Amino acid sequence: MNQRELIDLVLNQTVAYEDYPFSNGKQTSSSLAAVIRHTSNHKTIAIILEKDQQLLLNLKLTPEHVAEVIQTRGVIPGYHMNKTHWVSVQINETDVTSKELANMISESDELTK
Repeated sequence: MNQRELIDLVLNQTVAYEDYPFSNGKQTSSSLAAVIRHTSNHKTIAIILEKDQQLLLNLKLTPEHVAEVIQTRGVIPGYHMNKTHWVSVQINETDVTSKELANMISESDELTK
């Protein structure tokens, strides 16, 4: 999966828009961190970025779910986020199934409303 496909996956599952708050005007959107925000309150649902040639998806989960899911290959404490509430899923190197990923996106959507 590439960055655009991941952005579309999250957008199709939420009522949200993509934002590029870290843009310096010199890079293309494909090389920037995309922030997916609620249209109603503008809170962050997800952050999609590339680090060390890995596509990461940052999501907010309950602390209990974070503790459980970081035991899964390809899921680490949130990159540049509160490690109690956020995880980073290494999209192309994880054992998380598409159904589990969809559930995690829904959970992040609900927790940030």
